[in-house]
Amino acid sequence: MKTFEERFTAWVDGRLAGAELAAFEKELVAHPEAAAEREAALKLRTFLREHPTSPRLANAEFFNLQLQQRIAAESPRAREPERRTWSFWTLPRLAWAGALSLVIAGVLFKTLIPPSVTYDKAPYFAQVVEAWPADPGISATKVYSPEDNVTVLWLEGLDPIPAGYKLQ
Repeated sequence: MKTFEERFTAWVDGRLAGAELAAFEKELVAHPEAAAEREAALKLRTFLREHPTSPRLANAEFFNLQLQQRIAAESPRAREPERRTWSFWTLPRLAWAGALSLVIAGVLFKTLIPPSVTYDKAPYFAQVVEAWPADPGISATKVYSPEDNVTVLWLEGLDPIPAGYKLQ
């Protein structure tokens, strides 16, 4: 079935006939402005048939310039798109910089931090490098026994511990 607009155009052009014309005219009762639109369309058709071409303009460029200026003055100005500021740190560059930083950190870790020392004799190892007491009356001496893998720190000049003292 044709839409109302298609049937209206056929009615204005005079292409409807018979039962179709009668059915459409009954439908036009709901559209009172349709008759006025048909009259305007018929007037326009008559005018265009009487004046098939427009008159030649003497100064077409000047007319076009004035018309463009009037259109520009009457139309709302379109907002200019925001200019994107250029940034060095785009997303791919950030990813590459992060990866490069991790590689540099790994190289520095491997070169600047010495590998851990492992000893075969004991899983735990402590080494006394230097010992100095805060009191000048006390002397500290370290003694290392390689056969037993034991280091003893000998302190002289301390007060004796009472025999009743409980070690906790």
